[in-house]
Amino acid sequence: MRDLSFEFFQRSPVMAAPLVAMLLFLAVFVSVLVRVLRARREEMDRTASLVLEEESNHVEP
Repeated sequence: MRDLSFEFFQRSPVMAAPLVAMLLFLAVFVSVLVRVLRARREEMDRTASLVLEEESNHVEP
């Protein structure tokens, strides 16, 4: 039974989908990691303080 299932999964084209998804995830993860590690401190501080700034285009109801 083990040989039969191994042969089925080995030849199945559907088994490529998880591999492609994992490689896509790995590529996105590595690109985000590189961007974060290469960012300057000033850029990170400015981005972190965006939440604390008041909105200038606030509309009253």
